[in-house]
Amino acid sequence: MEMTVSYARQGDVHTIHTGGAALGDIIIDNTGIPSDQRGGTAKQLLGAAAVYCYASALTAAMEARGLHYGSLDVSATLEVGSNDKGQSRVLKMVIRAVVGIDEEDQDLFERVARVMKGGCLVTGSLHDGIEMEYQLSSSWQD
Repeated sequence: MEMTVSYARQGDVHTIHTGGAALGDIIIDNTGIPSDQRGGTAKQLLGAAAVYCYASALTAAMEARGLHYGSLDVSATLEVGSNDKGQSRVLKMVIRAVVGIDEEDQDLFERVARVMKGGCLVTGSLHDGIEMEYQLSSSWQD
């Protein structure tokens, strides 16, 4: 399978054409934003891709096992530094996910958690170059 994502720029407006029906184009408009506040967009996109992918894989794993959940909150924290050549790099990403489940489903949740230790397509693809950490936990639903 192959997919193409393309980029175009006109002035301060950047457009990422995803080719997707649900996602569509991503517009990054820096018009009027001071240059010292424009940094970090690529890291935000990387974090967003990781969070979405992990959440989707986690949802699929729970649904495949019949685990009912009431809430799902996922975040990514990216640690940025330099490699041994002094190049700026994302060195580590921590994915944190909290799933609201009924207390009696904790054993089923533990099975899902074991499956998710390898991450998802996006985060697993990063394993060779970025240290990845997954913190998956449950909270009891009311």
